Amino acid sequence: MTEENKAIDPSEEASSAEATPKPANELSPKEIAPANNESPAITEMETVPGTEEQFLEAAPQVLADETHDDEEADVQEDYSSHTREELIVMLEKFVNETEIPRFKARIAGIREFLNHAFAAENDLAFTKFIEEGGNKDDFKPATDPLAERFHQALKRFFKKRTEYQEKQEKQKTENLHGKNDLLQQLKDLIQNEDNMNKAFDRFHELQAKWRAIGPVPAANVRDLQMTYKFLIDKFYDYIKINRELQDLDQRRNFETKLSICEQADELLMEPSLNVALRKLHMLQDKWRETGPVPRDKKNEIWDRFKATCDKLFDKRKEQIAQSDEKRVANLTEKTKLCEAVETIKTDDNWKHKEWQEATLSIGELQTAWKKIGPAEKKFNDEIWNRFKATCDAFYKAKNDFYHKRKQEFAANLQQKTELCIQAEALQNSTDWKTTTAELIRLQQEWKKGGSVGDKHSEKIWKRFRTACDAFFKNKSDHFSVLDKEHDENLVKKITLIEEIENYQLNDDYATSFEELKAFQRRWSEMGMVPLNKKEEIMNRFKKAIDGHFDKLKVSSNDRQKVRYQQKQDHIRHSDSGGKMDSERKSLLHKITELKNEVQVWENNIGFFAKSKNAEKLKSEFEEKIKNAKEEISKLKGKLDMVKDVD
Repeated sequence: MTEENKAIDPSEEASSAEATPKPANELSPKEIAPANNESPAITEMETVPGTEEQFLEAAPQVLADETHDDEEADVQEDYSSHTREELIVMLEKFVNETEIPRFKARIAGIREFLNHAFAAENDLAFTKFIEEGGNKDDFKPATDPLAERFHQALKRFFKKRTEYQEKQEKQKTENLHGKNDLLQQLKDLIQNEDNMNKAFDRFHELQAKWRAIGPVPAANVRDLQMTYKFLIDKFYDYIKINRELQDLDQRRNFETKLSICEQADELLMEPSLNVALRKLHMLQDKWRETGPVPRDKKNEIWDRFKATCDKLFDKRKEQIAQSDEKRVANLTEKTKLCEAVETIKTDDNWKHKEWQEATLSIGELQTAWKKIGPAEKKFNDEIWNRFKATCDAFYKAKNDFYHKRKQEFAANLQQKTELCIQAEALQNSTDWKTTTAELIRLQQEWKKGGSVGDKHSEKIWKRFRTACDAFFKNKSDHFSVLDKEHDENLVKKITLIEEIENYQLNDDYATSFEELKAFQRRWSEMGMVPLNKKEEIMNRFKKAIDGHFDKLKVSSNDRQKVRYQQKQDHIRHSDSGGKMDSERKSLLHKITELKNEVQVWENNIGFFAKSKNAEKLKSEFEEKIKNAKEEISKLKGKLDMVKDVD
């Protein structure tokens, strides 16, 4: 501190016989209010100056910005032990307090915790929305009444804080006007009052009013205090108060400063360091505003006050040092989290399971990050940007994956919907064989199709399965009835075979032949038997009936006619005409084919005379022609039977 800026202790000037006061009418404005550019820079006071003179000249409001806003800034609470509703109730209670700045730190803590809580809840909702196939642009957070209460409480807080600050600034401006008025009154007292006793009373009255006025704008504090001190010094110089009165005043000042020391000592036991520093600042202001003490007590009382102040400032330094150490440790922890999150490398071949596992890991790292306090200020933004960039890249890749997955689900859903439509079109079909094959093919196509996602999987599968089950149930019901009929037919045919086996021919050929035809007709009318018995029962029937035909010496051709006639009779009685028409077309087709072959063979015989083995070839072809014509004759006979049936 330079000599030109050093203030003079009024106690030294008042008690010095050599001090010569300047006449009041010679006081200049500069002496009353030093220019701003002559004042030293105000810096944060981290300790108390070594002498009281230096302390009195130092910036008097250095702790104001640190302590007056929030006397509970160092109160630490574990907000995670409260529910969101409990925290909002606490927040609303703090916001409704009159002295809202006292709760600024708690409000900020609750605000930060709830912001993280609501953001985490929205992140989970967003992730679930994307996993279920939602588009990120369509995502809308659900309405949360607690979140609305939270935001409304914050709005009231910001409004009240602004109103409080505006009120404080307005009050400080009014206080500035009040103190400037007191300075003018003090100046007038120095220049115009002749009655020393009256002047001294008036002087104390002005001091009391000065102390009663609250804080002023920070920009005016130093100049105002220096002017006040300057005028007090000049008052003591000017009035040349008598020694007895001066001694009495100094003793009163000593008692005041002793009380200040005692109050400062009590602050060492204050649990909240911020509260202690705020109150210490008020005591420092009061110390500055108190006049000089007896010279023999000056150093003693000052050293006591300074020692207490230094202890509190040492605590402050220790607190800052611990905070700095914690921030360094936090930087180390956050660097480890950055390295951990950077090891999670996404892969184009990842499936839903891998993305879910990685999301869980990222979420755990983010939760760990939130539990760590801030890092060193110069690295805090950098380390956060590093962590955030990696997380953002992961979630972008995840969103791209689920967007593509959603498109695949949509395509697969379309494909499976088409399969459902095809299956539903077949579910009532009675073409059992063809439809069974087609449904099996559709089921194979279904298995080849990809996933449609959990949202539609069960519904679309149930639709497809319902159509398939409907057909196969109808088929099962149908063949269950047929199986029963086949078993009954088997019993009937066995009974008929036994009847044929026990049959005795009549002496009359025609009668016996008609009775055998009747057996065949009854056989044809009985219907089908179980497949595994079909060949066995047919062979037994043929053996029994042919045995009687052999005894009657019925020709093979006549037997075939009888069987064919029985077949047509059965068709006529069991079908609407579709099979008859099909049979007619089949016979005509065979007759036409055989006629064409006969014509070709007959044409070819004309060329055999020129061949080396002509006779042999001619004989073979003539045999073929003969057999073909016989077959044509049989087919025509069958065709006549079909026509007769019509």
